[in-house]
Amino acid sequence: MITELEFVPVPAGDLDRIRCNGHDDHGNPLVAMTSGAGAPLRCCLRLSRGGEQIALISYRPSELGGPYAETGPVFVHREACPGFTGSSFPADFTDRRAVLRPYDAAGQMLDGVLAEPGESEGELKRLFDDPAVALVHVRNVIAGCWNFSVRRKAA
Repeated sequence: MITELEFVPVPAGDLDRIRCNGHDDHGNPLVAMTSGAGAPLRCCLRLSRGGEQIALISYRPSELGGPYAETGPVFVHREACPGFTGSSFPADFTDRRAVLRPYDAAGQMLDGVLAEPGESEGELKRLFDDPAVALVHVRNVIAGCWNFSVRRKAA
């Protein structure tokens, strides 16, 4: 079964609201910091370049709700950026280990997969062969932070 996938960063509307308010949805102030290279940006799904203005915010990535709808820290550009426009697995994340967590439509976690560098895209396709999987979080192995979500592309 071949499934087209959509790679989902922090939505632009959420970021616009957070930037406009000057704080995230949990009251943490939006404070600019100058990045070194390599911070995983959840707005455009790439690694930061040295000298970019970024911010660390608290974000709840699950659109499904439920008890697994965790809130955690994510890096984003301090100012608006183009976002993620790709249609395949984000290039800056392909050579990283990742934890893939699939969820059903009610937000219940179904499984957990540790993907080695270069394996995440294949593992995602395998997970989405299960019709019960509605959404998959791609997460950092060490800190467990959410990197981005993946869902079936709408027809």
